[in-house]
Amino acid sequence: MPNRRLKHRSHAAILCLIAFACGYLPLATAASDTSNAAFQETRALQLLNGQTCATRVAQAEALPTPEPTASASPSPASTPGFPAIPNGPVQLYATPAPRSSPVTPPPIPTPTPTSTSAAGTVFLVRGAASPPVITPAGEPTASPTPIPTGAPTLQPGHIAVVSDSITGNTNSGIPGDAIGNVHVFYTSGELVGDRAHYDGIRTITVTGHPYLIDRQHDSIFYADVISFDTLDQTAHLENGRGVSDEGIDQGLVHFSTADLHTDPDGIGHGSQAYVTTCENPRGGYHVTGKTLAYYPGDRIIIYDAVLWLGAVAVFFLPRVVIPLRHVDSEAAKPGFFPELGYDQYEGAWIKTKLGFGKDKYYYGYYQVNYFTRVGLGLGYVGFYAARSGRRYANLNFYGIHDKRTLTTTYNVAASEQENISQTLRANFQANYQSNYGPLTNVPTNSSFAGQIVHATAHASQNYSYNHSAVGSQSSTDAFAFTAMNQITPSFSQSENFSLSRSQSDYGNFFSSNSTAHVTTLTHLVTRGADYQLIVDKTFAQQPYGIDKLPELQVHPYDFFQHFVFPMQASFTVGDYSQPSTSFSTSRADLAFVLGPALYQVFGSSFSASVNVNQFAYGTGDLKAAIQQTMSLSTPLGRHFVNAITYNEANYNGPAFLPFQFLDQQPTTNSKNAQDLLRFFNKDIYTLTLGFATNFNALAQPVTYQLAARPSRRSVLIIGGSFTPGSGQGFQQTNVQFATPFGYDTVLQFVGDINWTEKGRIENKNIYLSKIVGKCYVIQLQYNQAARQLSMTINLLAFPTQGAGFSVGQTGSLIPTSLNF
Repeated sequence: MPNRRLKHRSHAAILCLIAFACGYLPLATAASDTSNAAFQETRALQLLNGQTCATRVAQAEALPTPEPTASASPSPASTPGFPAIPNGPVQLYATPAPRSSPVTPPPIPTPTPTSTSAAGTVFLVRGAASPPVITPAGEPTASPTPIPTGAPTLQPGHIAVVSDSITGNTNSGIPGDAIGNVHVFYTSGELVGDRAHYDGIRTITVTGHPYLIDRQHDSIFYADVISFDTLDQTAHLENGRGVSDEGIDQGLVHFSTADLHTDPDGIGHGSQAYVTTCENPRGGYHVTGKTLAYYPGDRIIIYDAVLWLGAVAVFFLPRVVIPLRHVDSEAAKPGFFPELGYDQYEGAWIKTKLGFGKDKYYYGYYQVNYFTRVGLGLGYVGFYAARSGRRYANLNFYGIHDKRTLTTTYNVAASEQENISQTLRANFQANYQSNYGPLTNVPTNSSFAGQIVHATAHASQNYSYNHSAVGSQSSTDAFAFTAMNQITPSFSQSENFSLSRSQSDYGNFFSSNSTAHVTTLTHLVTRGADYQLIVDKTFAQQPYGIDKLPELQVHPYDFFQHFVFPMQASFTVGDYSQPSTSFSTSRADLAFVLGPALYQVFGSSFSASVNVNQFAYGTGDLKAAIQQTMSLSTPLGRHFVNAITYNEANYNGPAFLPFQFLDQQPTTNSKNAQDLLRFFNKDIYTLTLGFATNFNALAQPVTYQLAARPSRRSVLIIGGSFTPGSGQGFQQTNVQFATPFGYDTVLQFVGDINWTEKGRIENKNIYLSKIVGKCYVIQLQYNQAARQLSMTINLLAFPTQGAGFSVGQTGSLIPTSLNF
């Protein structure tokens, strides 16, 4: 489901940005002075008429300087200050970001205030056109208003306030109020409300249905009162509550706190946390916690969290991480619902994943499993990445103490990739496993692999090392080097060298072997053919395999291109050696592929192809092989198709001579035919019957399958075979079906009917899925073969790769385990 973005465009914001980009010069401070009023009016008109910054400055300098008004108070200082609020539609105030730390607040105003600007806040009076109200999350947005060409943007750190009118005074130390459709623009977001009170020092208090929206407009905070610090650019929300659709596939994330604070980066912190993705939490789920941390567009973290299903508290977690961005890794997806189950080997069990994540450069989950018969298992999966992109690593650890055997086993896996430069990278992996099996213990095994690759546009070198061991029974070490050089666009040369050592010790049997392997490949591409020259040689303590010294392969592109049907050919010639028998001779192989030939005959489709191989050896031996395939498909009417396939293979020559491990062939020829009848009616049903013969006077089984869709939401598949003959007949029939089982509930079943055991149903898998409150789905699974029952809960807002509706797909209907 696509993300819903909150859109907003404001004409008044454009006026605000123009004022900042032009270095909005302060107006005179004496509101009673007539020349000052004229000066102020001229400057305001220049601002709203859209004149250039240079023009406005020049015109401002040409205006007469206002004469100071006699007063008992000292004259205003030359430092620019805020003007008095004229009688007009609206004002703007802007605050530049503090440039030093710590920030010293402006002095407390005296009865005769100076003209020093209080935090540099600038007010702008809105004209006739009012900005549109920001659309809350999850609702359709209005069409944006075009922004005038060349309009400057708000400078970093500045603050702008737009409203319909302003009362009071905005001089430093004198409070003022912005009234009507108030918008406060700052670096990381925007505040909106009916009224904003400015204390004249640093705080703006927004009331009247206030809310805060982030810069990306994908998350929104509501509150009773919002207090904003213009110097630190932080906000305090009383009874803060928010909505976000970032990273959500269905619905919205709703969260609230009793006391929410946001920092200059928009990160929020609050107490008495409440989070849910359900529109009806009492009918679904929600999570409460002691504190909450909100990272816009990234994640929500709840500490000391309690999971509630409806009004019932069911689980406690010290920390829950809810992502606000789309993630592909299972390790980064939320998994705070436990998985419950039972099997006969481990007893009843509960499995949980406690997610964590500082940011996209470090995240993962803790795994906590408890089995009543086995004990407690603890795991850690962490992913790390350097911000520079030069390093990626992950660590996977799991350990469990088996109280049945009083042994502790654990698994460790780690990998790291180093991007040393643009052309050089390295990869390292290590694994250690001492895991137990349900019925028997498996040997401890370990492995390590390292690889360094240097690659440019025309050449590459690859160095690798591998070590593996299975307990004290066997071990292998291997080193390999590969180089490739693209000398010209049509000519390349590559070499490979490997050195390995292996040994095994199984009680009375001990063996070891050391091997060196050298391979070179010279590749040339021309207009007419592709040429490959291969040298392949193995040096082994215990010889094996076939050596090529050398072998030339030629693959012509144009071979009888205009023949009746397509033809392809390849020619191979070389000298070969079989080290295990100290035998060597030359060999040639001519291979042809004829077809496929395609014809349409009276509405039927005919296809035929032939593969031919002719072998010749230096010993004078000859052997050949011919395989041919033909098929005819005939539709009869709109509901019936008959397909006949014929296969034949013929071999000539000695099957295992002159080489024992090269060009081996069957000793007998073979042929068979299949006839497939298919009755169908669109996707309502399909009945398939299969007949076969090997032309040996022996009856072959008849296969059958019925796939039907009794309704739009249900599927039925029945399949098996029937073997003719006395004592044969039907053996087993596989049955699969999926059907609605109530509102938002799906039942799936897979099983085998054993006709030799009076129709007993075996290998049963039952899967029940129930969607609750259009918010989360409960999955129940029973596996008869494993004697296992499990239950998981998945959030619809964060779908996982758990079990799903998969009747009729390739492979098992029910996965062996459910992810959560």
